[in-house]
Amino acid sequence: AESVYTFQKSDDDGLDIVPIFKRFAPEHSPPTLYNHGFENMDSLGALYSRVSSHIFGDWNACGKVMGLAPWAESIWTEDKIGGDSKRLIQPKLHKDPIVSGTLYKDDDLVIDRSLIEGIPFCARNDPELFMDDSASPRKRYDFDTPENVPDYGGDEEVSDTPDTSQQRPAQVALDAIALASRMQTDLETVAMDFVQHFKDETQESNLCLVGGVALNSVLNGRLSRELNFEKTFIPPYPGDDGIAVGCCAYGLNRKAKDSDTSTSPTTVWKEPLTPYLGGVPSDLEIKMALDQADPWIEVEVIRDDQQRYKRMVDEIASGGVIAWYRSRSEMGPRALGHRSILADPRKHGLVRFINEHVKSRESFRPFAPSALADEANDWFDLSNSDDGKFSNVSPFMSITAQVKEHQRHKIPAVTHVDGSSRLQTVRKEDEPSYHAFISAFFKATGIPMVLNTSFNTIPGEPIVETPMQAIRSFLYTAGNLEMLILDDYVITRKPADLRKLLGEVEKQAGSTSKAAVSTEPAYPKRAGQVSFQSSFDMPEESADDDNIDIITTTKVQMADRILHVDGKWTELLDELEAELLSICDGTVSLNEILANYISIPDEDGNQKKDYMDEETQQLLQNIVFRMSRLYDLTFIYW
Repeated sequence: AESVYTFQKSDDDGLDIVPIFKRFAPEHSPPTLYNHGFENMDSLGALYSRVSSHIFGDWNACGKVMGLAPWAESIWTEDKIGGDSKRLIQPKLHKDPIVSGTLYKDDDLVIDRSLIEGIPFCARNDPELFMDDSASPRKRYDFDTPENVPDYGGDEEVSDTPDTSQQRPAQVALDAIALASRMQTDLETVAMDFVQHFKDETQESNLCLVGGVALNSVLNGRLSRELNFEKTFIPPYPGDDGIAVGCCAYGLNRKAKDSDTSTSPTTVWKEPLTPYLGGVPSDLEIKMALDQADPWIEVEVIRDDQQRYKRMVDEIASGGVIAWYRSRSEMGPRALGHRSILADPRKHGLVRFINEHVKSRESFRPFAPSALADEANDWFDLSNSDDGKFSNVSPFMSITAQVKEHQRHKIPAVTHVDGSSRLQTVRKEDEPSYHAFISAFFKATGIPMVLNTSFNTIPGEPIVETPMQAIRSFLYTAGNLEMLILDDYVITRKPADLRKLLGEVEKQAGSTSKAAVSTEPAYPKRAGQVSFQSSFDMPEESADDDNIDIITTTKVQMADRILHVDGKWTELLDELEAELLSICDGTVSLNEILANYISIPDEDGNQKKDYMDEETQQLLQNIVFRMSRLYDLTFIYW
């Protein structure tokens, strides 16, 4: 369950590690269960995972629980029937703890699982989730910032952000907030006591945290600020993924101690290992990915770093959202500037926009800033360091701190509902390229940070690793990511060229003709072999009618297309879209396709010359719209 060690360098430059405390927890579930029934064990991490399962149906969504907990003090209002008064909407907080007591005394830990028994929140079908007019239920955990939270700004409009009225939480969301808050409070109370106890016992002045609980940046922030350690270190991979690095470090240490030091230098590193341990994509790999996506992207090469940074700064400062892919990928769950989605922290509307339209995730989830280390102390409460001077406390986005109150209105997109922010501090010596980009944004805007979130936009998929995955994830957002910077390549989405499809091109510069120049039309072609799946639904009330209304649903799979997701079928709009996809074999132009639909036979059965009446024009618009949509979904190109 929980363990404590002390360690220090030995005289021979090795490490002396001394176990101080270890607590074991029994398995309450059969070991044959997935993950050994980990979430039913009696440890802080296991209980937190159990709450995660109860709320989200996923034992490993603990980061969502941490992001949900700060909403506990929020209060929403709505008009009562008649409009004469307001009804308050707020979570009903739990007084009794889920876990209490101490970890270091025998049989002193008290666990109450009553709040996480019964029907999980992720399975509740409350009537209010189905009360609107839409065919699908309301999103379970979709809500906006309430009225009792100070206005953090956001008066600058974000282009293409839908204008929506304030969304208030459903009852299941309020219950989830209360549960998340209770678990987060209990985690902090018990863990703070645990660490303080062993700090007093060992008289150690530095703290190193590992294990899955060390991903809880809110707890880390409190440990760092409140327990008066000289230094607090959390590696970028404190969970199970870091075990490989730890084994490697231990092996190198043992090898160094066993080696003949007169001929073999000590190989243990002198400072924390870089988090950038992924493979380096070759230029050939990048070019092959660009070639594969060529029908759907436009590429500009900008070799000069400063010019490229200026292009990026101009884009995000104008309200755009971009993705940056470069060099080795990060190990661990945090994107630290090598596989990142970046935006302007001054624009509050970007929180919902990125959550909903870029990341396809819940609206309540906050975003983190990547801040210049030398400037961070002016924006965040980092009072743990000597004389209030700044130390590089969070290079791996491991610590949550409070945004200084007078600064919150300037960076609303990275200030959570409780005024907190999980920050990454960036130093030039650690990350010269990322530091240079943030510095360019600072120079242009006066804000020494950018909004940074992980570069993964396809639901269920991890942070991108390869150039092809980066382009695929970029295209998946359907234009909501304005730009992808892939090393020296600046990539934008190529819009469907309808003039080319229709056999028209823009008139040449200097031409006196007002009309577009006709040219040979394009021949749309499928991006690969396609499989169709059709289903038919007949409503019960029409079973006895003469005119039976049968609803046809057509889904397709195309394994070779860029946006294909294994095992997933894409639903088409209608039978017309399915027919168009089947016709696009690269030998038929749009005009020929259109003629097939609108030609009218004469009395002898011969095809008359088609004409463009109102109905035909509507059909043409429908066909062009569907062709454009199939192009955007990477099913076809021309």
